[in-house]
Amino acid sequence: MTESPFTDPTHQPTLEEIRSALGSCFPLWERLTTFIEETYKIEGTWSTWGPAKTGWNLRYRRKGKSLTALHPQQNRILVQIVLGKVQAERALQLELGEKVSRMLQESPQLRDGRWLHIPVTSESNANDVESLLLAKIRPPRKF
Repeated sequence: MTESPFTDPTHQPTLEEIRSALGSCFPLWERLTTFIEETYKIEGTWSTWGPAKTGWNLRYRRKGKSLTALHPQQNRILVQIVLGKVQAERALQLELGEKVSRMLQESPQLRDGRWLHIPVTSESNANDVESLLLAKIRPPRKF
């Protein structure tokens, strides 16, 4: 895993600092955060939970369960998704890009799930992340 530019636990990154670090990937950050917040009706929480080298991340939880964590890095977003056995089986049926598909297939199914750390640098990667999130947890029904 690449080290984050946001490893100081006493300074939460600002939106401008994230925009600067992500560079051309910032629109993907906006896309993913908007997708998650609108689809699941939740807000992210900034955290430094996890290895120090991954730094600050935006964590999303729904009904007490982890959905995903977005780690802003230099010129990319590292998205962490943990899939349980049933969720992984659903995800394996998806049509994903070659890189993410291979990552999913090669990731071992541990007791607590398949841990995926997906580098997002393109629209295709963002599509794959959205598909995996929908396979992980169904969005709330709209009334």
